[in-house]
Amino acid sequence: YTPDDTLILYTDGLIERRGEDIDAGLARLTDMLPDCTGFGADHLADALLAGLDLTSGAADDIAMVVVRLDAMTRPR
Repeated sequence: YTPDDTLILYTDGLIERRGEDIDAGLARLTDMLPDCTGFGADHLADALLAGLDLTSGAADDIAMVVVRLDAMTRPR
């Protein structure tokens, strides 16, 4: 990883939908990411939940961790 990289860890509940191939959910997530360039970690997490229509909850549990790396967190 390099400065300004973003790491997103999530459970399957973020992208899986009943009766839909998981690849469709993964594509939905990855299609959103270019529009979120430059967002801070909190804003990115909120934008992803909103864009995936999950702000009111979901049928499956969801966990997500968003880490933005900057020059200060880079190992030397």
